[in-house]
Amino acid sequence: MKLPDSLLTELVKEVAGSDTIKVLDILRNKKNVSEFKIAEKLGLTVNQVRNMIYRMQEYNLVTFTRKKDKVKGWYIYYWSFDLPKATVLLVDRKGERVTSIKKELATIDTSRYYFCKLCRTKHNEEAALEIQFICEACGELLVEQDAQKRERELKKQLKKNEEDYALAKEALDYHRMLVARATDRRLAKEKAEKDAARKIARAKLAAEKAKLAPKKAVKKTTKKATKKKTKKAVKKKTAKKKPTKKAVKKPAKKKQVKKVTKKIAPAKKSPAKKKSILGRVFKKKR
Repeated sequence: MKLPDSLLTELVKEVAGSDTIKVLDILRNKKNVSEFKIAEKLGLTVNQVRNMIYRMQEYNLVTFTRKKDKVKGWYIYYWSFDLPKATVLLVDRKGERVTSIKKELATIDTSRYYFCKLCRTKHNEEAALEIQFICEACGELLVEQDAQKRERELKKQLKKNEEDYALAKEALDYHRMLVARATDRRLAKEKAEKDAARKIARAKLAAEKAKLAPKKAVKKTTKKATKKKTKKAVKKKTAKKKPTKKAVKKPAKKKQVKKVTKKIAPAKKSPAKKKSILGRVFKKKR
């Protein structure tokens, strides 16, 4: 949804001054406009144009890009009107205005206000007493405000500001939706590009593997063949070294006989018995 031009002009006039509306008219539908071209179109000096642009920049209503002039060597600034930030500022200011009007309407029956007819400045009763009901800017006498008339004016202002706030809020939501869609598209595009790059990389890897596969197979077969040859050669060598069963008889194992030496204990000599006298006699007779 497009924001009405009347709301933008009202906002710029309120925050940056009425003279900046001319700059807004140039930057409204164009981007990256040189400050020299703006000065040429308005018939003003560059410094005057910069003064107006800087007042708009204080509220982030404009953005710039800087480029160096190849011939002259100095930097030239190119300006653009920042519509999203202007919409955010408009929503904030309209919301504040709606809340202040509602507060004033709530207290209009219980409080008195005084204003200056020339300056259109308004003071409450306490502030008017402090300055003795005399305007500080022009010296005119302050006049009491008609409560009923002021109430009707405030209700009209409230209705208009609420409508403007709704339009600005709708425009801001629409802009945010567009930004969200753009980011989603960008992320989806980046993802698709990454997926395509990965697919190409996988295909290259598969092709390289396919090229290297026969070489690896040949290497494996040669390794197997060399292993078989070495095994056969080892078998032949071992077969030559081993004697046949008929030719060689295993020597019988000698049984180791353990010599058992028995120690014979010496016979104990019994002591000679002394013969008695009778035995001697009988021995002699025999």
